[in-house]
Parts: sequence; C-alpha cells; structure tokens
Amino acid sequence: MKLKTINLIALLIITLAMTASAFGQDKASADKAADKSAAPKLSVDSATFEFGKVKEGEELKHVFKIKNEGSAELTIINVSPACGCTASDFTKTLAPGAEGTITLSVKTAGMNGPTERYADVISNDKSQPNFKLWLKMDVQKTASN
Repeated sequence: MKLKTINLIALLIITLAMTASAFGQDKASADKAADKSAAPKLSVDSATFEFGKVKEGEELKHVFKIKNEGSAELTIINVSPACGCTASDFTKTLAPGAEGTITLSVKTAGMNGPTERYADVISNDKSQPNFKLWLKMDVQKTASN
C-alpha cells in the first residue's frame, strides 16, 4: 500500500511540474511576442527649418525637437551631416514617450543666395531608419567698401 501511495504522489508531482512548465512556456512565448511587437517610433515636429535671409559669414544653429512615440527604446545611431558645413549634437537614446533634441549648425562663409544643408538621422526605427533634417537659408553677401 505504501508503494502505491508513493507512486501516486510521484505521478501527481510530475503532472504538476509539467503543467507549471507549460504555463511558463506560454508566458515566455507571450513575452517574446510582445517584445517583437514593441518598436521605437521617431517623430519630429518639422524636418525642415528655414532661417530666411542671413548675412554671409554667420554661423547658424537650430535645435530640432524629437520624440519616441513607440513602445520600445529608440536609439539614434548617428546624425551624419551631408557636408563639412553642418555639425550636430543629439540625444542618443529615448525611452518610450521621451523627448530629445538634435542640434544642427551651419557656417555660411563663402555661401551666396538660396542654400540648403541637411543631415541624415540614422536610428533603430525600422519604419524610417534613415531620414533627413534640412536647414534652409538665403545667404546675403555683405557689401564691400
């Protein structure tokens, strides 16, 4: 009789362990699925800033405000200026719902007339991993005496 009771208890323990393991796998699978659906989403109020008329030789700066509207951490991998005229400073990581900035500057020395400069923003936002921020200006040469 004792052997039957021990076998019954062992069977019960094995059944409970298998059930708990199955529930643990379902939760782990659900967690993995949630991780896959979680994604960062980079948004910017305006991808273009216009300075209007500026004097040749000025150094201009603009701060673009960005936000992570996604459900996973956003990483700005790089902000790559299109030419040596534009430099940048930027927030590297943003939690979901967080805001940050990208600062672009341009030196207008040697420029004349309507001019555009841009920088590529490279991020882990799979829907737009690479987009451009634009600076536009109309550079006015100063009269020389």
